[in-house]
Amino acid sequence: MAIKRILVATDGSATAQAALAWAADLAVPLGAEVVVIAVIDIAMLYPGAPFLPVSEEQMRERLDKELNDAWTERMRDRGVPFRTLLGEGNPAAVIVKTAAAEKADLIVMGSRGHGGFTELVIGSVAHHVTHHARIPVVVVPPGAVTAEQAEDEVARVERSEPPGPVQPERPPADGG
Repeated sequence: MAIKRILVATDGSATAQAALAWAADLAVPLGAEVVVIAVIDIAMLYPGAPFLPVSEEQMRERLDKELNDAWTERMRDRGVPFRTLLGEGNPAAVIVKTAAAEKADLIVMGSRGHGGFTELVIGSVAHHVTHHARIPVVVVPPGAVTAEQAEDEVARVERSEPPGPVQPERPPADGG
């Protein structure tokens, strides 16, 4: 399967930035277009609030500015063709629907790494997407590889080289 369009979901977090960098680095050798989406979920941002501290329009404008400036800087730096989209609603559902509507071949997103009780209570966007998307999903975890490591891996794949051997940890020579 050729990857020609990559959908990257972002919320501006550090792991979302790592996912954007990873996708940009992957898109270069593939010649793929990247579609970057940020989703506004008003109900989750201000649950039960009788009024919003900023208007929805101001929120959209601020998010659109971030999306087209700092959040997509890596795309511009690498010369990756990209578009940005703003979605509204449940982030996981919007990401899955957008992937289908955009005919994406791959979804890339970051994981906040909450895990445990927090994930049980608030759910996981990445978890939902991986279970409902009809295309492959790459979830970039907190503390993921650096962009340079991702570039090395893409170069290795381009050369069709097998991954390097994993060196098991060896006990100290003195046995202890």
